[in-house]
Amino acid sequence: MKSVAWLFLFCLLGSSTAFACATDEEGCVAPHQFQLSMALGAGQRSNPLYDGDSFPMLLLPDFSYYTDSWFIDNGTLGYSLKQNEQFAVSMVMRLNSEKGYFQRWFAGNVVSMRTSGSLLPPEVDTGTEKSLAAVSITDVKKRPTAVDAGIQFNWFGEQWQSRLNLWQDISSKYKGQNASLSWSRFWPFAGGQFDLSTSLYWKSAKLIETYYGVDEDDLYYLQRYQGSASWQPELRLGWQKALNQRWSLLTFYRYLHLDDAMTDSPLVQDDSVQTWFVGVSYRFY
Repeated sequence: MKSVAWLFLFCLLGSSTAFACATDEEGCVAPHQFQLSMALGAGQRSNPLYDGDSFPMLLLPDFSYYTDSWFIDNGTLGYSLKQNEQFAVSMVMRLNSEKGYFQRWFAGNVVSMRTSGSLLPPEVDTGTEKSLAAVSITDVKKRPTAVDAGIQFNWFGEQWQSRLNLWQDISSKYKGQNASLSWSRFWPFAGGQFDLSTSLYWKSAKLIETYYGVDEDDLYYLQRYQGSASWQPELRLGWQKALNQRWSLLTFYRYLHLDDAMTDSPLVQDDSVQTWFVGVSYRFY
């Protein structure tokens, strides 16, 4: 399970996502065709949490395989219910990515948590300048690894695509829901392809409270923090240029804005998550 979670986190941060369609447009995946590429370069994803490590991005795999019905697309496993040139609807399943902020590799190098006896009440000088309203991720309990399942709608255009995802926690780890709506547009630019994507994420109060809430079992000197539903918009800019049939140049930047439902948590110090990558990609299949 740990190795699967580690690979899944890499795939979430991957450079691109293939999609199935019935045309010969760039980006479409033919049935029964395995695609695998690997990007090598420099980049990172920032961590908005106190004492949270940024995630280094040096090697990014991107893979997909589609049959007439079943598919795996990076970290998403799905079953197509209906598909044509303009529209597709699928049942999908994935690991929820929220734990990635708390555990750098999502599994493996588990951050050691302090015991309750090592926590100091506010009147004791700890030797730090950190406010009591700021809580390190090392001071809270381990966050769960959750599995989401739901439905996905895709719309395809000549130079654009759009996607709607509705997710439900089926592992009973946070017992909530989340959703996302995205739209992407592609243009030829500087001998390559430029893409602009906008997304809007909704995360239920139960999800926010499970991962970013603080209760009496975590820190006894802080008032309990109870999360609320969160809306998080994201902007992504990317550019890719093929050098030959195997190699291509690749760069992208993402900016995710965190609303008050997130930043009001004593665990969160920043109101954004920024991701960038510059490198080259090699296509194996």
